[in-house]
Amino acid sequence: MFAFLPAVPGADDIRDALRRIDTARHHGVPDGCILELDLQTVPPEVSGFDPLTFITGGGRTMLLRDAVAAIHRAAEDPRVAGLIARVQLSAAPPGPVQELRAAIAAFTEAKPSLAWAETYPGTLSYYLASAFSEVWMQPTGTVGLIGFATNALFLRDALGKAGIEAQFVTRGEYKSAANLFTQDHYTDAHREADSRLIASLHSQVWQAIAESRNIDVAAVDALADRAPLLRDDAVTGHLVDRIGFRDEAYSRIAELVGVEGISPETGDADSDDNAPPRLFLSRYAQIRKGAPVPMPPMPSVPGRKKRPRIAVVTVAGSIVSGRGGPQGLPFGRSSAGGDTIGAALRHVAADDDVAAVVVRVDSPGGSVTGSETIWREVTRVRAKGKPVVASMGAMAASGGYYVAMGADAIVANPGTITGSIGVLTGKLVARELKERIGVGSDSVRTNDNADAWSVNAPFTPEQQALVEAEADLFYADFVQRVAEGRHMTVEAVDAVARGRVWTGADALEHGLVDELGGLRTAVRRAKTLAGIDVDAEVELVSYPTASLRDFLRPKPSSQPAAASLPEAVTAVLAQSVRGVLDQGERALSGTSLLWLGFNPEWR
Repeated sequence: MFAFLPAVPGADDIRDALRRIDTARHHGVPDGCILELDLQTVPPEVSGFDPLTFITGGGRTMLLRDAVAAIHRAAEDPRVAGLIARVQLSAAPPGPVQELRAAIAAFTEAKPSLAWAETYPGTLSYYLASAFSEVWMQPTGTVGLIGFATNALFLRDALGKAGIEAQFVTRGEYKSAANLFTQDHYTDAHREADSRLIASLHSQVWQAIAESRNIDVAAVDALADRAPLLRDDAVTGHLVDRIGFRDEAYSRIAELVGVEGISPETGDADSDDNAPPRLFLSRYAQIRKGAPVPMPPMPSVPGRKKRPRIAVVTVAGSIVSGRGGPQGLPFGRSSAGGDTIGAALRHVAADDDVAAVVVRVDSPGGSVTGSETIWREVTRVRAKGKPVVASMGAMAASGGYYVAMGADAIVANPGTITGSIGVLTGKLVARELKERIGVGSDSVRTNDNADAWSVNAPFTPEQQALVEAEADLFYADFVQRVAEGRHMTVEAVDAVARGRVWTGADALEHGLVDELGGLRTAVRRAKTLAGIDVDAEVELVSYPTASLRDFLRPKPSSQPAAASLPEAVTAVLAQSVRGVLDQGERALSGTSLLWLGFNPEWR
């Protein structure tokens, strides 16, 4: 007769069980883990409500601010031992790359990090990789450190042959967006602005690479003249530390963090029993003191001191009048609606728990009226006694600069494209084209200018004069408001305006921004202006939101919830059940806060 006895666990089983318990106690972060990051694209500024993600239960998109915050936190987290990333950007704007690079450089100062790639497709891809402790590349890869160039397209002659006439009015000789239709080559002003733009980026990137790789700037420039570089030149030029494959790179990072018995020659970090645990940065970014982030605001507990709250209101995409938002969910381009952003700013202005506001701008501009609407609400937040700091991402140009100029302070990345203080308006006239292909058209009107913007006829002299007067008014208002917001004279503003774009670094020299840095720098400045210790923890609350809850439960009015006692009571009651709602929403969509996505007429 046999008795069935439970198996006695061995030492390995016990150690594994203890590791699992320890990981669970620390909210899913294994001790001594290596964070993994795939950088074939830069994380986006915002993400919208994606029905496919909702249906499939996919996780929340890791935003740029999530990634940056997680990397900085990991640098101080004793449970994180290192960072490895595939850095293979095909194209990216400089500003967000700089924010990400600054976070990686801070991590590298504290812990081992390693960048690997099959190939480094372009200058910014290698620029980002150079912030890691070691840079690896596959044998057949190349380092595409080729520098910067601009290429402008001109359609004037083609439109003329097609029978289309371009009629545009600009204020500022550097306002170059209409040159696509009105010119056949660079104007002197257009060439001057573009040349300075890439020269500034060139200087920033070369200096950073030289410092990270311990080589001279002149050496970087000489290497770039020979790029793209094959493996031997990349190694001898001290741009790449090792030539190897992914598995070898992973074994190397395990060795760098101090795991014995694993090396590129003797072990495999994917299968070796002694390999350190790994965790995707996107998963790590969702963990904050045991809870996914961002957390919904919860009611205060008596006797418990609340953390100061800073609202981050994001203006991303082309600015339009009205609500804006995604165009053709979930894949269409998006816009920032003046109504939507204005409502968010009114809400935070009325919220007594919000100590300061950061307006995050990533926009090439757009509607004059929509931009003015947002600018007005920014000034009203300040009138309430709350400091406002503008944080510029990839771009804050034209209308994007307009919405930022009313802030107490403006923070921009060195590579942010900003400025473009000018006005552009006009139309394309297709009368001749329609006649050529036999398309007839006619019109009737009640007043002289009812059909002024028709494509069937050019502006009359009287209409042209009205358009010119409108452009004069808009430009004068723009310059005057910049002068007031930046404490400059109108003449000083006009000298750096006239539609010219600048990098953030050049804008700082010309007084258009106050400080260089990313969102973290802007939050730190907002703390200072609000009288909060710069090292104090704060709660960042993002606006506008676009969760399923917001979609299903539209607001009853445009009045901010905190503006009246009944609404305030309702808000508290709503907050008390929000956690339950979010738990159910997370079970379906993997996230508690989803964004109205915004992507890219004042260009």
